[in-house]
Amino acid sequence: MSRVILIAWDGADWRILDPLLEQGALPNLQALIDRGQKDVLRSTVPTHSWSAWPSFLTGVDPVDHGIYDILETVPGTHKQYPVTYKSIKARTFLDDLTAANKNMLLLDVPLTFPAPQPLAGNLLAGGVLPKNRTFTSPADLPATLAKAGLEWPINGMSWTTYHNKPDPYLDEAYEVTAKRIKVSEWLMDNTEWDLMASVWVSIDRTQHCLSNYIAPDHPDYAKNKDTRIGNKVADIFRQADEAIGSFVSRARPDDIILFISDHGFQSCTRTINMDRLLKEFGYLDFSASNAVFGPMQWGPMRKVARKVYDTLGLHGKVSLPQSINWGKTQAYTTIRSTGEGVSLNVAGREIDGTVDPGDYEKVRDALLDRLGTFVDPKTGKKPVKEIYKREEIFKGKYVDQAPDILMVPAEGYSLSHAKAAYEDADWVSGDHRIEGTIVAVGPNVKPFESPPALIDMAPTIVAALDAPAAVKPTGRVLHEIVGAAELKEREATEQSSAGAAIPGMGNEAQVTDTEADEMEEHLRGLGYIE
Repeated sequence: MSRVILIAWDGADWRILDPLLEQGALPNLQALIDRGQKDVLRSTVPTHSWSAWPSFLTGVDPVDHGIYDILETVPGTHKQYPVTYKSIKARTFLDDLTAANKNMLLLDVPLTFPAPQPLAGNLLAGGVLPKNRTFTSPADLPATLAKAGLEWPINGMSWTTYHNKPDPYLDEAYEVTAKRIKVSEWLMDNTEWDLMASVWVSIDRTQHCLSNYIAPDHPDYAKNKDTRIGNKVADIFRQADEAIGSFVSRARPDDIILFISDHGFQSCTRTINMDRLLKEFGYLDFSASNAVFGPMQWGPMRKVARKVYDTLGLHGKVSLPQSINWGKTQAYTTIRSTGEGVSLNVAGREIDGTVDPGDYEKVRDALLDRLGTFVDPKTGKKPVKEIYKREEIFKGKYVDQAPDILMVPAEGYSLSHAKAAYEDADWVSGDHRIEGTIVAVGPNVKPFESPPALIDMAPTIVAALDAPAAVKPTGRVLHEIVGAAELKEREATEQSSAGAAIPGMGNEAQVTDTEADEMEEHLRGLGYIE
């Protein structure tokens, strides 16, 4: 029976990888391409990892798993918590493989905290993790690794905290990744697994802050690529490529090997702060307390505020005043991580809503036009390339929770990472786009007949391991990977069971207020919250 080895480079994009391949800098990835099929893997809308990886796990779009951003709001309040595995409102392939007694080795796959139970195999959770909480399955896995002289570092690579200091950032990224590679190799050699799935986030983090050294579409690439820092950036990719060679060397002849990314990347030289742009348009008002308490939301003052809260035990008891004056706000950013989504502050839907439901379409149409026609006064270009009403993109269970307006940034722009409404990119030089990557190798692999998508991964993995699927996903089983004959046999016996979905967290947070604050601080370090 074939096993599956899945190696994911978070944020990998052929526009960046192809030049490195041509230079011979990624020989192990090139060897996979030579043996298999290479294509573009379509990500999700929105394109950030906290929506994309749940789609990888479930085989459905965000509208059917319910995660649109990195934070979710407690119903009836403005309180928000970081999303976790329990936030995913759909069944994942972890459930299907566990039910089929297929052992998994899951390494740094985002949104796998807290580890689901029961789970067949071993898991080291990925994403943003609170300290002093079990992040593995089984719980004693860190102790097992310690006996082997190994350590799996959590979090790290908070690129925004290394503002314009590439050397220490790159040193940390290389060191953290090196430790994780050693653990991965040891677990592949010393545990039983049918699926090994690993995610390597150093690619994404590095491209966010140093695309100007590695991405040909950045205007500074030509002068930066052969510098000392440019070579250190390329070393991050070479290190990940060496890991591919190590993992593939452990494969059997009939194993399926998948190289993927959850989204692609494009360079940016200008950035937008969507809430501040909405204020400039007259749709949002900041509270007077924002000038006083705003600095406590980030940077050195945030660390001081956290220490005071910890010392006095104020978490969950005393909140900083809201930075937005909801009583004077008609629209606000609802995809804070990438700025791709905006919602109206509708009366009766939001707790402090101001927009009459009868005026919803009129107000949304006006804002849609304002955002879509806005021209950056410095460049003379539109930061928003495409703009949609939510019903034009989404049709599914949780469409009512989707942003009212969705946007795609133009080339050269990020719709987040700015302090002012619009400004030159500072330290950030790359952000997400929908075109990701895939390479497939295996005994039945053939060219893709139609474009593959991230939501195809879950059903394909389950089918490749011959496990029953309890729920029919939105994504398709890629017969170009598992084989047409195998797929036909599977379709003859497959049944749909819509009632088998796993509910999300509901109204109960999976982390404490202190842990949520700690996780939000790391999310700021990763550039997901301004």
